[in-house]
Parts: sequence; C-alpha cells; structure tokens
Amino acid sequence: METLGDEIWDVVIAGTSIPQSLLALSLSRSGKKILHVDRHDYYGGDDAGLSLQDVERWVQELDNGRNSLFKCATVSTPAPQSDHGKLASSRSYTLSLNPQIVYAQSAILPALVSSRIHTQLEFLAVGSWWIHRAGTLHKIPSTREDVFNDESLPMKDKRGLMKFLRYILQEEEDQTADTSVDSHFTLQTALAAKFKLSESLQAPLQALALSPLPASLTRFDTALIRIRRHMRSMGYFGPGFGAVIAKYGGNSEISQVACRAGAVGGSVYLLGHELRSLTTAKGITAANTNENADQTPLIECVLSGGTQIRAKIVVGSADDLPQAEDKVSAGDCASTWRSINIVADPLRQLFPQTAENGPTPAVAIVLVEAGGPTGQRAPIYLQIHSEDTGECPSGQCIIYASVADPDSSARQSLQTSVSEFVATCGASDSIIWSLSYAVSDSQQDHGYSELSPRVFSFAPRPCDTLLDDPVLVSVKGVWKSIQGADAQDDLFLRFEERESEADND
Repeated sequence: METLGDEIWDVVIAGTSIPQSLLALSLSRSGKKILHVDRHDYYGGDDAGLSLQDVERWVQELDNGRNSLFKCATVSTPAPQSDHGKLASSRSYTLSLNPQIVYAQSAILPALVSSRIHTQLEFLAVGSWWIHRAGTLHKIPSTREDVFNDESLPMKDKRGLMKFLRYILQEEEDQTADTSVDSHFTLQTALAAKFKLSESLQAPLQALALSPLPASLTRFDTALIRIRRHMRSMGYFGPGFGAVIAKYGGNSEISQVACRAGAVGGSVYLLGHELRSLTTAKGITAANTNENADQTPLIECVLSGGTQIRAKIVVGSADDLPQAEDKVSAGDCASTWRSINIVADPLRQLFPQTAENGPTPAVAIVLVEAGGPTGQRAPIYLQIHSEDTGECPSGQCIIYASVADPDSSARQSLQTSVSEFVATCGASDSIIWSLSYAVSDSQQDHGYSELSPRVFSFAPRPCDTLLDDPVLVSVKGVWKSIQGADAQDDLFLRFEERESEADND
C-alpha cells in the first residue's frame, strides 16, 4: 500500500458502476497512470450482480446510511414448499441491482465492439413481450408481421395498429410526416385522438416503449422514439428479437469486463477501499515532485485505512466521492420500488423460440396491467431471466419487478403482482426468496458536474429498463476533459486489436 502513495496518479476513479467502468475502459490505452478504487469488495457498484451473501452485506450498508440511491431494503425467505424449491448455495446466484436490456439499435453495443471487449461478453436474446391482464397472459405483437398474424386482434384493432406502426417507422427526415401531436400530446391522448386505438391497446404499446409512467403522463414524442427503436431493432441480430443482455449479470458483467480491460492497460485496481477525503494540495504540483514539468496542482486523497495518495484528476459518483453535493435527496427524486424474486420454477413457457431458426431467448418482459382507470396508474414491469442467463441454478428463474410509485404501499402491490403472475403461470407458491428495495429515481438528466477543479462527479442515472445511450455521452464528456488536447471524437472507445486478441482468434 505504501507504493500507492509514492505515485502521482493521472486519474483516480472511485466506484465501478457502469459510467466509471466505461470511463476506465476509454482510458485503458491512454498511457495514463490510473488508480481505480471501489468501497465494495465486488465490481459493479450500483450495477452490481450480487450473491445471496453479498445481498445481506448490501442491506446492512443501506441500514448504515452509506448509500443515497437505494433504501428500505428487506429480504424475505418463504418456507420452501418442496425439495425442488430450496435455495442453492450463495454463489449460485448473480442478482442484478440494476437489470437493464440493450437494444440492437443503440450506441452501447457498437461501443463495446469498437473497444474490443465484446469478445469477452456473451450476449443473450431478449425475447417476447407480454401483458398480464385480469389473470391471463397475452403475447404482445412486436412487428407488423406479428400484428397481421395475431388472430386474437379484431380487424379494427389490426388496422389501427398497422396505421400506428407505419407512422412510427417513417424516417425522421420525412418532412411529409405529421408530427404536430408528437410533443404536445400524451401517449394516451395521441393513441385515442390521432390513431383511434381502443383503450385495450394502450398498455401493450406502453410496454414496447418501456415507459415507467402511466400512459396519461408519458409524452408521446418520448414514447415514439422508444417504440421506433424497438421496431427498428427487431431482427437486427437475428429473427424475432431486438434486444440483448450480457450473460452472468447484465450490467455487472459489462462493468467487470471493462475494468479487466483497464487492468490489462496498466490501471491499478483496489476493491474494498473507500475514498474518504479530497484536498487540493496548495503549492504542490507534479513538477515539485520531479515527476515532470506539469504545473497542475495535485489533489491529496485519503483512502479508508489511512493510505494517502496524490492525483491530478478524480472522478466518481455522488456516493463514491466524499462530500459530493449532487447526492440524490428526497427533494429532487421520486422513488421506484423494485424487487428481485427467486422462483423455483423455470417458467419455460415464457421463452418460446423467437422465430423459425431464431434463438431461444433468455429474458422476457411483462407489463402487469394494474387496476383502476386505463392509463392512470404506473405500470408494473417484470423482467424474467431464465436459467440460461447464469444468474440462477437450473430449474429456477429470476423475476425482477419494478414500479415507479413513491407510495410505500407500492412495495406490497409489487409483490402481490409478482405472486399473481407466478400463479397465472401455474407455479403458485414457488417464490423462495425475495429482496425488495426503493430506488431514488433522479429527475436530473444524464450528465456530470465538476465539483471542484479536476474533481468530476457522474450524475445519478434515471431508473430505466434500458441501458441507454446518454450514459455514453456523460462518459465521453469526462473523457474529453481528461484527455484535453489529445481528445478526438473518433478515438473514444475505439481501439485497435491487441496482438494477444488476434492470436486468440
């Protein structure tokens, strides 16, 4: 540990959530001296994939008030109903705190390819979209072909849906398109007024947009962009699907692989160490240390355990930086309730082959239509991850549930919806473990701030089912600040193949 204090670090990165990990990846071939620390003893930060024992420690951390993003976490373990319903060992599970899918038509996947880490990731198909309504499960048509072949749809609804799909698939540069309603109407109003769609079709279209808000509060232009991306992604990588996740934990696996690339590039990694304090060292520069002629004032950092280090630039998130002013607070956030449920049944009926010659998906998306007036209540989303994701043992699956509702009663509503859904699937009483928690959903846009000279903090990310492109914009902004005159847009996350990678191919 003494040698850490002997170095002058060009960059110290605190935390291994997706933004920090992608930043480490972007700097992995810069030749800079980088120290990457995390207060946890695992990778992933707010995007971590946890074992059962990790979850227990994480809940304790929240109880101690050391996390401003997550709160109110509780674990419940119902009595097993049968021998096949028993929990496996702790390390048999990789439970994602922030389960997100990645659309084929996104900037994320090309960045993972151009940065050369895609060869270390195994991507799995996200398959069918479903709606759970009044105790029955209906598959949502995701393409025009699906609409045409869906015998359950009345002809009037088919015509209305086809008109809507033609509208959203028009090229953005098509000046003949009538976009007058896009920015002024809600999804609910636009579907009823412009497209004359029945109320029963609002929830399925909302599911394709993955909007966490009720249809009455979802802006139509926002929904339009997201549904268009869904439609254009379908079939991009193969028949019948348009999104993927990384095997073994999704975001947490991407984070770990990105950090591994940083280590290969020479970065030093230190888990289980917190950045406790930051002080700009007056009058102390790299030039004073005989390192070089750089006149940049150094930042003195103290890690947990008392180790003192010096850096030119420090980057992290609110919870990873001491005394950060942009921590999520009750005044600028709304809560999303989430739960993670281990189910002692594989629920294989949810994962039909995407199409003839298509893959068997590993993830299904379900919108649970809540009671009350159509479009007025926040939808409940379920992500069902099969045993093929590597997140649970064979014969089980994981259900990730979420609802954007700050009311404390939403926690129970969420669990009731999961139980009713599992019963509809013919697997009553098969939930053998659950974690429920609230997420402070920031109302800020993606971004970052400079807390003090050369100390950058990534803003809290909005809760979303998608790993979306704005995270790359934030990372690129910090990368350009670090690189200075050496920053070129076409070099961000674009690397040549290493000789070792070529040899492996």
